[in-house]
Amino acid sequence: MRNNSKGANRITKLPQFAIKFSNGVFLLAVFFSILIAIFIFYKAFKTYYVYNYDIFILFSVIFAILFGIGLRLSNDLKVNFSLLLCSVVITIYTFEIYLEFVTSKTQSEEKIVKQLGVPFDSRTIMEVIKNLNETGVSAYSSFIPKTIKRLNGLSSINGRIYPLGGIPNVITVNCNELGYWSIYESDKYGFNNPKGLYKKNKVDIMLVGDSMTEGSCVNSDASMSAVLRELGFNAISIGKNGNGPLIELASIKEYAEPLEPKIVLWLYYVNDITDLIGEMGSPLLRKYLEEDNYTQNLISREGEIEEALKNYDWEQLKIENPTVMTRVQKIGNRLIRIFKLVNLRSNLNFFPKHNPAIFKKILKKSRKMVSGWGGELYFVYLPSYSRYYTGNEHINRESVLRTATELDIPIIDIHREGFAHHTDPLSLFPFKHYKQSHYNVYGYRLVAELIGKRLEKDGINPINSNN
Repeated sequence: MRNNSKGANRITKLPQFAIKFSNGVFLLAVFFSILIAIFIFYKAFKTYYVYNYDIFILFSVIFAILFGIGLRLSNDLKVNFSLLLCSVVITIYTFEIYLEFVTSKTQSEEKIVKQLGVPFDSRTIMEVIKNLNETGVSAYSSFIPKTIKRLNGLSSINGRIYPLGGIPNVITVNCNELGYWSIYESDKYGFNNPKGLYKKNKVDIMLVGDSMTEGSCVNSDASMSAVLRELGFNAISIGKNGNGPLIELASIKEYAEPLEPKIVLWLYYVNDITDLIGEMGSPLLRKYLEEDNYTQNLISREGEIEEALKNYDWEQLKIENPTVMTRVQKIGNRLIRIFKLVNLRSNLNFFPKHNPAIFKKILKKSRKMVSGWGGELYFVYLPSYSRYYTGNEHINRESVLRTATELDIPIIDIHREGFAHHTDPLSLFPFKHYKQSHYNVYGYRLVAELIGKRLEKDGINPINSNN
């Protein structure tokens, strides 16, 4: 019996490498949990808690403690748990890779368009600009204000300046989602508008927002502001690709307040709160929120802005704009997405929830500013492709709408007032393709017409109307 017992002990004794492996797994898990907690705390501090990160910090700390306690388990349990943990991690990342490369529609826009028999301009944005320059046309890529948030603006002859528009009076190449490159001549402040619209007390509507407001990826006569002009309104868009709430507040201060439009349309898109995170990291942009009546007087600094932007290193655009990213940068972005489990978290809606405090403060200050000159601020909620592709509402939708309601800001909910009643809402996006976040010509027109109907219902007529 004694000999049999010794033999059994020899059989069940764990190899040293298995014990060391399990200890390493638990130590790595502790380190990783602490690292995540520190990173989230740093991110929350840098962004002034734009999102509610508290629960994520709490979970990271709890996991660090649990894995630390796990180091004191028996060797048998440690090995089993470490193998289980590795299996779970491998399974999760395998599923994430599947979501990134298999379930996502990885076909290029060019391939999709050609399958539909539609001509496609396969040139890159840099090739388009080069070709235009070769014909004697001075052309530039559309400037994205958020790309300089890390630089806190640009150097100019009068110190630091943060441009909110693009280069004035130049041919501007934007993007290609419909088979052709959208190209427009920028106005005197670098926005996508015809010339001659900036007249004090002569502006019916000023639109603030991101690329949707700019009219990205369609010709300039198909943008929302262009359609509103068709309806008789003197409408000006001061939207730019990538803008979030803080830049939009700054844009109202710099370009709307001097002109005192009757209506300011705040066009909200689902990624605006994400954009706010980066904006809060710019001390210069934060001044618009933290200081009363702060302004850079951009409307009178056209020449300075033009010089600063023409001297700007346009390679920086590749950091933020997928249109001009290199192949290596796009691969790097995908790897980062996989590491951060973006697809899995998106499917599970497992993201930090919107903390309305800062957003509410920005919106409140905007409403007060607009009311100060006798104007009216409208909050326009723009639905995204994923709303109709997945059927799921965006996680922050109810929060932002509630914030606008609490501030007594009139809401134009484009989903409820139009897209939800459309027989095929996906047809309002380029070729019903999920990768595109912008509307097509029909989508932009429907949004503008819905806005026009709401303003008419509220008794708001164009300044030059005979009514």
